[in-house]
Amino acid sequence: PLQRAPPHMSDAIRNRLWIDNRWEDAAGGATFPTVNPATGEVITEVARGGQADVDRAVAAAGKAFAAPEWRGMDPHKRGALLWKLADLIEANGDELAGLETRDNGKTYFESRRIDVPSTAGVFRYFAGMADKIFGETIPVSGHFLNYTLREPLGVVGCITPWNFPLNLASWKVAPALACGNTVVLKPAEETPLTALFLAELAAEAGFPSGVFNVVPGFGEDAGAALVAHPGVSAISFTGSTEVGKIIAREAASTLKKVSLELGGKSPNIVFADADLKAAVRGATTGIFYGKGEVCAAGSRIFVEEAVYEEFVAALADNAQKQTVGDPMDKGTRLGAIVSEAQLERVMGYVEKGRSEGARLVAGGERTTVDGRGNFVTATAVSYTHLTLPTNREV
Repeated sequence: PLQRAPPHMSDAIRNRLWIDNRWEDAAGGATFPTVNPATGEVITEVARGGQADVDRAVAAAGKAFAAPEWRGMDPHKRGALLWKLADLIEANGDELAGLETRDNGKTYFESRRIDVPSTAGVFRYFAGMADKIFGETIPVSGHFLNYTLREPLGVVGCITPWNFPLNLASWKVAPALACGNTVVLKPAEETPLTALFLAELAAEAGFPSGVFNVVPGFGEDAGAALVAHPGVSAISFTGSTEVGKIIAREAASTLKKVSLELGGKSPNIVFADADLKAAVRGATTGIFYGKGEVCAAGSRIFVEEAVYEEFVAALADNAQKQTVGDPMDKGTRLGAIVSEAQLERVMGYVEKGRSEGARLVAGGERTTVDGRGNFVTATAVSYTHLTLPTNREV
């Protein structure tokens, strides 16, 4: 049966807004469920932030940015705080990994052995950068000293997706804090729990009140409010290309700096002279790691005709060996798809491939564990007839 928690998992789940180093209810009292995709069970009801809550968080972050306690902090001290936060992430690794797996559906092995250590590593990396943010001196004619000085922007809004909730939060939060900014983080509504835990750990590490705030909620209210807020100086977003375009347009009205990591379809190309065993192994890892819910997943493979059938057969064999099951089980290779909506999207792609003449060579079936959960077998489809553009069409 599916285990409810890994070893050392506490019963306390952080499910409210984190503003000014304390837990807050949403202004309107609204909540939303976050669901364990492996069981369909509601883990907890999370406070649903909106415009008023983003206003509160941005105000707290703005106040903290202007306060001498943070603005005047020696960069060596900022680095020490980031390093201490990394230590706390490692010390609470079991609980963080358990939350990540319950909220996202990925295997506990990946959460504990990959996501948590790499998150701690990100904070340590930027801890080392905090005192190495230099300007430049520029030689000019005359008796003048001409130099540049790098200064923090102010309040940075961070919006993260559901595939690597903790790790991608660290990619945005750690550099922003290392440079002396303050942060308001809006995690994906599917997976808000580890972001809230991270904020609590930051307070324990000693970050001043208001420096790091978390407002869970939906993109159309909390996310949109954060992007449009005049008190936010920059937005960092990872997610879909469609939403990225909206953010770029909206941020222009307040001249925010914008960093966008958007979607793509990452191809592998395999030629006949390749080490096919290594190529198949790499392609298998490239698409089935993290249930395929990876920004850089190798979701397309172009194979030279001379080795095509051999490669497809080997890849199909590898796919069939990807064990679907309880994400807490050490033997599981594919956990649960993050949500019912995402599962329907995946199955829609399978059906679209079939309708376009693709040959299903592995998987493509929705399944369950103990009769529940959002699971799909490892899938590979083969297209043997592609119309490539001519030189004139390129």
